Amino acid sequence: MIRAIIPRNPEFDLYKDKLKEMYEQSQDKICDTNSFNFIIHNTLFYCFIGTDGALIGAIYFFLDNGKLFLNAYAGRKHLDENIECVKLSTTWFNCDIYAEAQNRASALCLLRSGFKRVKDKLFIYKQG
Repeated sequence: MIRAIIPRNPEFDLYKDKLKEMYEQSQDKICDTNSFNFIIHNTLFYCFIGTDGALIGAIYFFLDNGKLFLNAYAGRKHLDENIECVKLSTTWFNCDIYAEAQNRASALCLLRSGFKRVKDKLFIYKQG
């Protein structure tokens, strides 16, 4: 079973350095110019841990023009786990969720997680 951990959880500190490293390596790919400290303190940030205790990646949610957006990053070769994490995280909200896919792998993950393409890189997960 995949577990989600938030920054306030004491266990988060076990993964913080690796999460920061992964984020900084992914920043250009996910088109986020914010610092790691900014996203863990100013978004709804979730770290995902696999059943074996290994770090999968992170998903964070933020508001932009009144719409809830999702952004995420993960280690390579975790597509099935990434899909499971995205699906799980969409159950935590009762509004539509938007995301921008910056590459083909991200678009595939979003589509397999139930998102629909709105236009170009923009996707939506419709609740209900």
